Amino acid sequence: MIVTTSWDDGDVLDGHVADLLDRHGVSGTFYLTRSYRPDRIPDGRIRELAMRHEIGAHTLTHPDLTRLSRAAKKNEIEGGKKWLEDVIGRPVAMFCYPFGRFDAEAKELVAQAGFKGARTTRQFVIAPPTDRFAIATTLHVYPVPVHRDNARDFGAYLVKSYAGPSPWHACFDITISMLRGWSHCAELLFRRSALDASAVFHLWGHSWEIQSSGMWGQLDGFLKLIGGFNCHSETNGNSR
Repeated sequence: MIVTTSWDDGDVLDGHVADLLDRHGVSGTFYLTRSYRPDRIPDGRIRELAMRHEIGAHTLTHPDLTRLSRAAKKNEIEGGKKWLEDVIGRPVAMFCYPFGRFDAEAKELVAQAGFKGARTTRQFVIAPPTDRFAIATTLHVYPVPVHRDNARDFGAYLVKSYAGPSPWHACFDITISMLRGWSHCAELLFRRSALDASAVFHLWGHSWEIQSSGMWGQLDGFLKLIGGFNCHSETNGNSR
Protein backbone atom coordinates (compact mmCIF):
# COMPACT_ATOMS: atom_id res chain seq x y z
CA MET A 1 0.00 0.00 0.00
CA ILE A 2 1.07 3.54 -0.78
CA VAL A 3 -0.12 6.52 1.30
CA THR A 4 -0.24 9.98 -0.25
CA THR A 5 -1.75 13.27 0.91
CA SER A 6 -2.59 16.56 -0.77
CA TRP A 7 -3.54 20.02 0.49
CA ASP A 8 -5.26 22.65 -1.61
CA ASP A 9 -5.37 26.43 -2.10
CA GLY A 10 -2.10 27.68 -0.59
CA ASP A 11 -3.20 29.22 2.71
CA VAL A 12 -0.51 30.33 5.16
CA LEU A 13 -1.72 27.53 7.48
CA ASP A 14 -0.30 25.00 5.01
CA GLY A 15 2.91 25.39 6.98
CA HIS A 16 1.22 23.82 10.00
CA VAL A 17 0.02 20.88 7.88
CA ALA A 18 3.60 20.41 6.65
CA ASP A 19 4.87 20.39 10.24
CA LEU A 20 2.42 17.60 11.14
CA LEU A 21 3.36 15.61 8.04
CA ASP A 22 7.04 15.92 8.90
CA ARG A 23 6.42 14.92 12.51
CA HIS A 24 4.87 11.63 11.41
CA GLY A 25 6.96 10.93 8.32
CA VAL A 26 4.13 11.37 5.80
CA SER A 27 4.60 12.91 2.33
CA GLY A 28 2.40 15.68 0.98
CA THR A 29 1.65 17.58 -2.21
CA PHE A 30 0.57 21.20 -1.77
CA TYR A 31 -1.53 22.64 -4.60
CA LEU A 32 -1.16 26.43 -4.58
CA THR A 33 -2.98 29.35 -6.19
CA ARG A 34 -1.51 32.82 -6.62
CA SER A 35 -4.64 34.90 -5.99
CA TYR A 36 -7.36 33.08 -4.06
CA ARG A 37 -6.78 32.81 -0.32
CA PRO A 38 -6.74 36.15 1.56
CA ASP A 39 -3.90 34.77 3.71
CA ARG A 40 -1.94 33.19 0.86
CA ILE A 41 1.34 31.59 1.86
CA PRO A 42 4.18 34.04 0.99
CA ASP A 43 6.65 33.23 -1.78
CA GLY A 44 9.51 32.72 0.67
CA ARG A 45 7.48 30.17 2.61
CA ILE A 46 6.57 28.42 -0.65
CA ARG A 47 10.26 27.98 -1.42
CA GLU A 48 10.84 26.58 2.05
CA LEU A 49 7.85 24.24 1.68
CA ALA A 50 9.18 23.02 -1.68
CA MET A 51 12.30 21.75 0.08
CA ARG A 52 10.17 19.45 2.27
CA HIS A 53 7.20 18.41 0.13
CA GLU A 54 5.93 18.47 -3.46
CA ILE A 55 4.44 21.67 -4.87
CA GLY A 56 1.60 21.42 -7.38
CA ALA A 57 -0.34 24.03 -9.37
CA HIS A 58 -3.99 24.91 -8.73
CA THR A 59 -4.46 27.71 -11.35
CA LEU A 60 -3.95 31.42 -10.76
CA THR A 61 -7.30 32.40 -9.23
CA HIS A 62 -9.16 29.11 -8.51
CA PRO A 63 -11.99 29.38 -11.07
CA ASP A 64 -14.40 26.67 -12.16
CA LEU A 65 -12.56 25.68 -15.33
CA THR A 66 -15.69 24.21 -16.91
CA ARG A 67 -17.19 27.72 -17.09
CA LEU A 68 -14.25 29.35 -18.90
CA SER A 69 -13.39 29.78 -22.55
CA ARG A 70 -10.49 27.78 -23.93
CA ALA A 71 -8.24 30.85 -23.83
CA ALA A 72 -9.15 31.61 -20.22
CA LYS A 73 -8.56 27.99 -19.19
CA LYS A 74 -5.18 28.05 -20.88
CA ASN A 75 -4.21 31.25 -19.09
CA GLU A 76 -5.23 29.90 -15.67
CA ILE A 77 -3.51 26.53 -16.15
CA GLU A 78 -0.29 27.71 -17.79
CA GLY A 79 -0.12 30.90 -15.73
CA GLY A 80 -0.37 29.03 -12.44
CA LYS A 81 2.41 26.68 -13.52
CA LYS A 82 4.74 29.47 -14.64
CA TRP A 83 4.15 31.49 -11.47
CA LEU A 84 5.06 28.58 -9.21
CA GLU A 85 8.06 27.57 -11.29
CA ASP A 86 9.35 31.13 -11.08
CA VAL A 87 8.87 31.07 -7.30
CA ILE A 88 10.53 27.74 -6.54
CA GLY A 89 13.00 27.60 -9.43
CA ARG A 90 12.13 24.11 -10.61
CA PRO A 91 9.50 22.33 -12.75
CA VAL A 92 6.01 21.77 -11.33
CA ALA A 93 4.67 18.38 -12.42
CA MET A 94 1.26 18.04 -10.75
CA PHE A 95 -2.03 19.93 -11.12
CA CYS A 96 -5.29 19.98 -9.17
CA TYR A 97 -8.60 21.06 -10.71
CA PRO A 98 -10.27 23.83 -8.64
CA PHE A 99 -13.43 22.45 -6.98
CA GLY A 100 -12.52 19.16 -8.67
CA ARG A 101 -14.35 20.32 -11.80
CA PHE A 102 -12.95 19.68 -15.26
CA ASP A 103 -13.92 18.73 -18.78
CA ALA A 104 -12.13 17.14 -21.71
CA GLU A 105 -10.76 20.49 -22.83
CA ALA A 106 -9.30 21.24 -19.39
CA LYS A 107 -7.64 17.80 -19.27
CA GLU A 108 -6.16 18.39 -22.71
CA LEU A 109 -4.76 21.80 -21.74
CA VAL A 110 -3.29 20.44 -18.49
CA ALA A 111 -1.43 17.76 -20.45
CA GLN A 112 -0.30 20.27 -23.09
CA ALA A 113 1.04 22.57 -20.36
CA GLY A 114 3.54 19.85 -19.43
CA PHE A 115 1.97 18.48 -16.27
CA LYS A 116 2.47 14.77 -15.55
CA GLY A 117 -0.85 14.30 -13.74
CA ALA A 118 -3.92 16.02 -12.29
CA ARG A 119 -5.91 15.38 -9.14
CA THR A 120 -9.69 15.52 -8.82
CA THR A 121 -11.94 15.56 -5.73
CA ARG A 122 -13.52 12.16 -6.43
CA GLN A 123 -13.48 10.17 -3.17
CA PHE A 124 -13.75 6.69 -1.61
CA VAL A 125 -11.23 5.22 -4.06
CA ILE A 126 -8.22 3.13 -2.99
CA ALA A 127 -7.34 1.60 -6.35
CA PRO A 128 -4.29 2.91 -8.26
CA PRO A 129 -5.25 5.56 -10.86
CA THR A 130 -5.91 4.41 -14.41
CA ASP A 131 -6.02 7.98 -15.77
CA ARG A 132 -3.15 10.16 -14.60
CA PHE A 133 -5.17 13.29 -15.47
CA ALA A 134 -8.19 12.28 -13.37
CA ILE A 135 -6.61 11.02 -10.15
CA ALA A 136 -9.17 10.16 -7.49
CA THR A 137 -8.76 10.40 -3.70
CA THR A 138 -9.82 8.35 -0.71
CA LEU A 139 -11.17 10.91 1.76
CA HIS A 140 -11.51 14.64 2.36
CA VAL A 141 -10.63 15.97 5.83
CA TYR A 142 -14.06 17.46 6.49
CA PRO A 143 -16.39 17.46 9.53
CA VAL A 144 -19.07 15.42 7.71
CA PRO A 145 -17.57 12.45 5.83
CA VAL A 146 -20.49 12.16 3.39
CA HIS A 147 -22.12 15.29 2.02
CA ARG A 148 -23.76 16.53 -1.15
CA ASP A 149 -20.54 16.78 -3.16
CA ASN A 150 -19.37 13.21 -2.51
CA ALA A 151 -22.62 11.27 -1.99
CA ARG A 152 -22.37 9.65 -5.43
CA ASP A 153 -18.78 8.55 -4.72
CA PHE A 154 -19.86 7.02 -1.43
CA GLY A 155 -22.72 5.20 -3.13
CA ALA A 156 -20.29 3.69 -5.64
CA TYR A 157 -18.05 2.58 -2.78
CA LEU A 158 -20.98 0.90 -1.01
CA VAL A 159 -21.93 -0.97 -4.18
CA LYS A 160 -18.37 -2.21 -4.52
CA SER A 161 -18.25 -3.20 -0.83
CA TYR A 162 -21.51 -5.09 -1.17
CA ALA A 163 -19.96 -7.17 -3.94
CA GLY A 164 -17.22 -8.34 -1.55
CA PRO A 165 -16.99 -11.42 0.65
CA SER A 166 -18.74 -9.88 3.70
CA PRO A 167 -21.18 -7.35 2.19
CA TRP A 168 -23.38 -6.54 5.19
CA HIS A 169 -20.45 -6.31 7.60
CA ALA A 170 -18.49 -4.03 5.24
CA CYS A 171 -21.43 -1.70 4.64
CA PHE A 172 -22.41 -1.60 8.33
CA ASP A 173 -18.88 -0.76 9.46
CA ILE A 174 -18.42 2.12 7.04
CA THR A 175 -21.86 3.55 7.84
CA ILE A 176 -21.17 3.52 11.59
CA SER A 177 -17.77 5.15 11.03
CA MET A 178 -19.51 7.98 9.16
CA LEU A 179 -21.56 8.78 12.22
CA ARG A 180 -18.41 9.05 14.33
CA GLY A 181 -16.65 11.58 12.07
CA TRP A 182 -14.09 11.80 9.30
CA SER A 183 -11.12 10.48 11.29
CA HIS A 184 -12.97 7.27 12.20
CA CYS A 185 -14.02 6.83 8.58
CA ALA A 186 -10.44 7.51 7.47
CA GLU A 187 -9.07 4.90 9.86
CA LEU A 188 -11.49 2.24 8.60
CA LEU A 189 -10.66 3.01 4.96
CA PHE A 190 -6.95 3.07 5.78
CA ARG A 191 -7.05 -0.34 7.47
CA ARG A 192 -9.04 -1.79 4.56
CA SER A 193 -6.46 -0.34 2.14
CA ALA A 194 -3.67 -2.01 4.10
CA LEU A 195 -5.09 -5.41 3.10
CA ASP A 196 -4.26 -4.70 -0.55
CA ALA A 197 -0.60 -4.31 -1.52
CA SER A 198 -1.60 -2.40 -4.68
CA ALA A 199 -3.85 0.11 -2.88
CA VAL A 200 -3.26 3.86 -2.82
CA PHE A 201 -4.73 5.64 0.22
CA HIS A 202 -5.08 9.35 -0.60
CA LEU A 203 -6.08 11.85 2.09
CA TRP A 204 -6.68 15.49 1.12
CA GLY A 205 -7.96 18.72 2.60
CA HIS A 206 -7.62 22.47 3.13
CA SER A 207 -5.58 23.89 6.01
CA TRP A 208 -7.98 26.81 6.42
CA GLU A 209 -10.91 24.38 6.68
CA ILE A 210 -9.07 22.33 9.30
CA GLN A 211 -8.56 25.52 11.28
CA SER A 212 -12.15 26.76 10.99
CA SER A 213 -13.57 23.37 12.04
CA GLY A 214 -11.07 22.69 14.84
CA MET A 215 -9.74 19.47 13.28
CA TRP A 216 -6.00 19.81 14.00
CA GLY A 217 -6.06 17.27 16.82
CA GLN A 218 -7.92 14.75 14.67
CA LEU A 219 -5.49 15.25 11.80
CA ASP A 220 -2.49 14.86 14.10
CA GLY A 221 -3.93 11.65 15.53
CA PHE A 222 -4.64 10.14 12.13
CA LEU A 223 -1.21 11.04 10.74
CA LYS A 224 0.31 9.43 13.83
CA LEU A 225 -1.58 6.23 12.95
CA ILE A 226 -0.21 6.34 9.40
CA GLY A 227 3.31 7.08 10.58
CA GLY A 228 3.31 4.11 12.91
CA PHE A 229 2.08 1.72 10.25
CA ASN A 230 4.20 -0.37 7.92
CA CYS A 231 3.38 1.44 4.70
CA HIS A 232 5.16 3.57 2.10
CA SER A 233 4.37 7.28 1.81
CA GLU A 234 4.82 9.19 -1.46
CA THR A 235 3.91 12.53 -2.96
CA ASN A 236 1.09 12.62 -5.52
CA GLY A 237 3.61 12.84 -8.33
CA ASN A 238 5.51 9.76 -7.19
CA SER A 239 2.55 7.58 -6.19
CA ARG A 240 1.22 5.07 -8.70
